[in-house]
Amino acid sequence: MAFLKRSDNSSFIKDRKAETAITHMIFFIAAILIAMTVIAVMTSNVQSLTGATASSSKVLSEQIKTDITIIGDPETIPYYPSSKEYEFYAKNTGRTDLDTEYLDVFIDGLHVDPQNLEIEFFEPDVLWRPGNTIEIYVKVTTEMTEGDHRILIATENGKSDSMDFRITKE
Repeated sequence: MAFLKRSDNSSFIKDRKAETAITHMIFFIAAILIAMTVIAVMTSNVQSLTGATASSSKVLSEQIKTDITIIGDPETIPYYPSSKEYEFYAKNTGRTDLDTEYLDVFIDGLHVDPQNLEIEFFEPDVLWRPGNTIEIYVKVTTEMTEGDHRILIATENGKSDSMDFRITKE
């Protein structure tokens, strides 16, 4: 049986120190690679979140600037039997121009088909400008029943106004 000399033992210890240093270096490089991957993923998520926030704030800003009001006497809604149309008035009381092509009208909770709507401006214009009033003619197949009804007008960005009105037969 051979015994190791003291000098051989010290070279074995020196080799172990080199192995430890190499192991530490490998772990260090792996930690840096993992950190870089996490940073890349987080940067992508932050950019996506920033874009969504900017888009959301733009929509919210438009909603804050937009407002409409249905005007007119809810007790006397004009009805034209010859054309089977009811007439309503709405005013742009906000600070933004609106495109009347994107207005949605609901009567008693039912959506009025755009083909049954006719929108006219008092002033010759293409857009519904702030302060301007429009006439909305709603064509119906049969006259509304006597009693209480509700009209709701919604803009393209979700702002809306509603009015309860009464139909009375004379």
